[in-house]
Amino acid sequence: MLKKTRWILLGFVILLAFGMTMSTGCKNQVVKELKKNLDIELPPAVIEAVQANFSDVQIDFVEVADEAGITLYDIEFKDDAGEIEVAMDGTVINVVTIIKAEDIPEAAAKVFKQAAEGATIKRFEKSEIRSVIKHEDGVGKIVTLDSPKYVYEAEIVKGTQRGEIEVDVGGQIIEPLKWDSEASKEKKK
Repeated sequence: MLKKTRWILLGFVILLAFGMTMSTGCKNQVVKELKKNLDIELPPAVIEAVQANFSDVQIDFVEVADEAGITLYDIEFKDDAGEIEVAMDGTVINVVTIIKAEDIPEAAAKVFKQAAEGATIKRFEKSEIRSVIKHEDGVGKIVTLDSPKYVYEAEIVKGTQRGEIEVDVGGQIIEPLKWDSEASKEKKK
């Protein structure tokens, strides 16, 4: 009976060790997938932030920007999986998800409908703003918000023109409708 117990215990330890190796291997696989889809190397803290907020996604493209001395990575995912903006230290600034019209607050939907008169709304996005960059004497400082702030965006198409408008939950316009041609929008990517 003691031999059976030892064999069962040994089997359990082996399975546990195998499981831990597999979970680490899976995480490393996600990191490899993120890295092989990029022309640039993402800092480990940025990769961790992506993994914590999105699973099983492929990066479409990454834009690196500097705002008041803070390096930001704006990462967009394929298949309309959303996007994330992360500071080099791993602080999440903003998480964007693609949503349906019925998921938009009534006040914001009313503004979108009015802005899209004579045009077609192609898609809606919901931005969860988690941190902001405060500027003090030309130097940026990341401030994490106590609770996220939500902003809604509509992408509107009219002929060869494409426009975007951004509003808050109450329908207050944050960024007015700006038109751009489809061709110039594709060149940016």
